[in-house]
Amino acid sequence: MADSEATPPPAGAKRNVRALALEILFEVHHKPGTFAQERVQAAARGGLNKRDRRFLTELVFGVLRHERTLDRIAAAFSDVKWHEIAPRAREALRLGVYQLLWLDGVPAFASIHESVAALPDKRVRPFVNAVLRAVDRGVRRLPLAKDRGGASPRKRLEIEGRKVCFFPKEVFADPAKDLAAHLADVFAHPPALVARWLARHGEEKTRAILARNLEQAPLFVRVNRRKATREQLLERLRNEGLKCGEGNLPESVRVLAPPTELVATGAFTDGWCTVQDETAMKVAPQLEPKAGQLLLDLCAAPGGKTTHLAELCDDGATILAADRDEGRLERVREAVARLGLKGVSCMTVDATDEASIRAVTPAPYDGVLLDAPCSNSGVLARRPEAKDRITPEHLAELTELQAKLLKTAVARLFPGGRLVYSTCSLEPEENEEQVRALLAANREIELLSEESTLPTEAGGDGGYFAVLKKKGQGLPRMTTARS
Repeated sequence: MADSEATPPPAGAKRNVRALALEILFEVHHKPGTFAQERVQAAARGGLNKRDRRFLTELVFGVLRHERTLDRIAAAFSDVKWHEIAPRAREALRLGVYQLLWLDGVPAFASIHESVAALPDKRVRPFVNAVLRAVDRGVRRLPLAKDRGGASPRKRLEIEGRKVCFFPKEVFADPAKDLAAHLADVFAHPPALVARWLARHGEEKTRAILARNLEQAPLFVRVNRRKATREQLLERLRNEGLKCGEGNLPESVRVLAPPTELVATGAFTDGWCTVQDETAMKVAPQLEPKAGQLLLDLCAAPGGKTTHLAELCDDGATILAADRDEGRLERVREAVARLGLKGVSCMTVDATDEASIRAVTPAPYDGVLLDAPCSNSGVLARRPEAKDRITPEHLAELTELQAKLLKTAVARLFPGGRLVYSTCSLEPEENEEQVRALLAANREIELLSEESTLPTEAGGDGGYFAVLKKKGQGLPRMTTARS
């Protein structure tokens, strides 16, 4: 929805930004493990000004959110089959179509010319140019208020509740024959995922989830109450030029600016806040961390929940942040240092191997937090590149991994201790079914509470958490809070 915030300056000044966007999109699609947000932030640190950063963010995430729809449109105007088009040419077509149909503030000639010029291979430029010009000529755009209805749903696309595009040919699947395929086309989600949600939630709620995933994800930060109150944080962010307001939780602030601008503020670098969605903010408090406790975060990176645990007990607990990815664990260390925390130590270890965890940390823990690797189906507005990775095969791999991690978590728990299991998934086999399987296999574990949130319900992300307890009463731990 960045028509207002991402209005670009003159076309010639944007060539490098479109080229950056094209390369980031190419890496997301062809280099496993690439995260769009990390690549955009890295590019932003390379000297882009404020308007360039916003335009880059708009292009990359706009294309990723609407990718399937963009592909259907571009393919309809191409004489070459979509899968036969060179990968970078496909990215340029997506960039061009997105600007032509979604970004009202970008002139059509700039959308076409600069998207074509961003291609390093000059041999494919004429083809991309021809397809984009055909789209521009062939698609009729009208404000939504002027739509009189009657157009075939295969030839019509509503964009962000503000305008309608009409196509001269059938572009999308027929909803009368396959509703999941049609919704997948117009809301840019994998058909299998849409079919899953239709079966579980029905059409109305599924449409709401799909539409929510196409919106720009809201940016929330958690105030570090060891350094500031929420009112002080709000005042400082405003003094540094950011629009912001109170969030829905006592520790939450909503920031009306891209993450690249937030992380450049003194409030962020001085450790006054941490980027965290409100759904995620609910998780760490469920562990009820206290000074003097020994706590374990089994999958700690990038550190949002680890640092929240430390802040909740005024840095008085001893917390081990474990993760198998040393590169991502470095982000936890950076967050701990930025926030001024002393009670967190980091360790690279494979938490699926309970023996490895026991070898490096033999003592049981008063509390274990397991924010498990998952499908990310609850955060697709924030991580749109994850959509096509949600397959039955991938879900099966994830549920197996989650079960192993839960087994390790239970084994490291002190009698009477709490275990909080969380995901950013909407899928029951990763959430409720995973917890029920754990309870069936472990009579020593009891379920205290659980909560599932859809991305349409609270204004933030979707997700799940369960609070569990290990039965029994252990001896009091002989530790004291650190000064």
